[in-house]
Amino acid sequence: MGCSDYARFVEDCIAFDEADEYGLTDDEMYGLYLSWCQIGHQPPSSSRAFWSAMDAHGLTVRRRVNRSNIHPGLRMTGPAALDYILASRPSLLQAVNPFTAATGPSLEMPLSA
Repeated sequence: MGCSDYARFVEDCIAFDEADEYGLTDDEMYGLYLSWCQIGHQPPSSSRAFWSAMDAHGLTVRRRVNRSNIHPGLRMTGPAALDYILASRPSLLQAVNPFTAATGPSLEMPLSA
């Protein structure tokens, strides 16, 4: 059995923004849930259980855009959002990491002779 405190997930990770017409895709919502479970050291529930719970929480309003289901008016928030974004777009991590050779000083220590 996986992490099933879906009300807490919605409270911790979903922000409601009526002005945001784009919203979150199905993949983004489930990925956000997986990040939230990982941060909480809990095994995730199946995608079927997750979507059933989202239906029960009224988060089923969707529209199709370019083969993706969109949940308008929803945004990611909290630590799981940051984790999901950096995990799904690792190039962002390198761009902001001051300790990589490409963008800043290195942590490598010179070898003494």
